[in-house]
Amino acid sequence: MLCSPCLFDIHKWIASAAAIVGVIAAVVSVRQYFKNSKQTRVRWLFDLHQRFYSDAALAEIRIRIEESQTAFVPEEKDLLLLAKLDSYLNFFEFVAYLWRENQLNPGEIKAMFEYPLKSLAKNSDVLNYIWKYGYEWLSELLKELGYPK
Repeated sequence: MLCSPCLFDIHKWIASAAAIVGVIAAVVSVRQYFKNSKQTRVRWLFDLHQRFYSDAALAEIRIRIEESQTAFVPEEKDLLLLAKLDSYLNFFEFVAYLWRENQLNPGEIKAMFEYPLKSLAKNSDVLNYIWKYGYEWLSELLKELGYPK
């Protein structure tokens, strides 16, 4: 039979080993969480990027803005094109919302949408429309990104 002091040492050793195993398990769990979170975030950003570049209505407005074919904006006569413009601006309003909620950072936004946002900011018809119809978050985002330059 083991002596009482020996049992005490064994209990201390077991408690120490359990604490070490617990710390290692916690570290491994945190590491795995961050790895999974990063993969999920990349997938989510890819989906956002794909949605923008594969939507035909957004593509039509993007091309019109890039080529300065936006005379329909101040006239406000072509309701179908204005509806497409609103969809386009609402997409970027959502991106701006994600930025305000710290879900996207300016570097990620620039990496995915720098050219369309710069084109948008250079177009005075569209900028006036943004200000007139209350796209405040988008307006703030454009300022944060330094557009127009």
